[in-house]
Amino acid sequence: MSFWQIFGVILVALLLAYFFLARKSLEIKTSDFVVTILGVVVGLSIGALLSLPLARLSYPFGQWLPLAVNIFTVAVITTYFYNKRDAATKSVTTFFTSLLNTALKKDWREVIPTVGSSGANEIIIDTSSIIDGRILEIVRLGFINEQLVVPKFILKELQGIADSANDLRRSRGRRGLDVLSELKKERGVTVKILDSDFPSEVDVDAKIIKLAKKLKAKLMTVDYNLNRVAQIQNIVVLNVNELNNALRPVVLPGETLNIKLVQGGKDRDQGVGYLDDGTMVVVEGGHRLIGKEVEVSVTRIFQTIAGKMIFAVPQENKVLEHQES
Repeated sequence: MSFWQIFGVILVALLLAYFFLARKSLEIKTSDFVVTILGVVVGLSIGALLSLPLARLSYPFGQWLPLAVNIFTVAVITTYFYNKRDAATKSVTTFFTSLLNTALKKDWREVIPTVGSSGANEIIIDTSSIIDGRILEIVRLGFINEQLVVPKFILKELQGIADSANDLRRSRGRRGLDVLSELKKERGVTVKILDSDFPSEVDVDAKIIKLAKKLKAKLMTVDYNLNRVAQIQNIVVLNVNELNNALRPVVLPGETLNIKLVQGGKDRDQGVGYLDDGTMVVVEGGHRLIGKEVEVSVTRIFQTIAGKMIFAVPQENKVLEHQES
């Protein structure tokens, strides 16, 4: 083959690779890009070997067959490498790590991470966490710098809620779409819309768990049942409710609190108030003090699924002072 023929083959192959990657350019990971380029190189190498005997054929076969073979091998090998990118990345990384270990007589496994073997830098967010909306403030405060992944089936579910005939569901769905739109505008985080789907699964929760396991990514949700099922399957779960509970001030038995009682409790003699963070405080003997701000002494703390409940009794002398004033 002449210089210009070889140049043409390489140019066409690179153009094909470019158009192949263009559709994924906004969401492709570095490891996927490297594996795809490796596929192009391998495809060109195989195509060049196959073209050597073909180039000896008479015109026009000797001129055009090598070009067609190179295009075909690059397309097939690159597509195969991209579809098998996880296994290919792991194999390539293992090979080069072993090569470095042998050459330098040093274990490099601790300093060279397995590229693409884990989605530890990706967080899949489900419908409940989007509608909840607190993720937006968490991102704005800089507590999340991983890439947020929103599968298309979650978008479809969110759109279905936004189109609901029920006013409350429709309002929640539209709020979720607004939150997602604001997330995409935030500079401190990247939101990736993923095409992956699992048609064999009807339930959205089952799909999102399969996706999290496939990507080895974290899952963000405020859905209690999804949280428990994901944890059972060894998926790292980020639950905003649990984060909120963990950040609440620690209150110990014997401490005093100033609280306004706003309603009665389950028992006839109880009064109920709330701290600024939403923690419920049940005051024994506080029913007669509803509507008043009193000082109470904490007796015990009860952990529930929704968070902490604090039980307390009124400080009688403080109540009397408040009543007299």
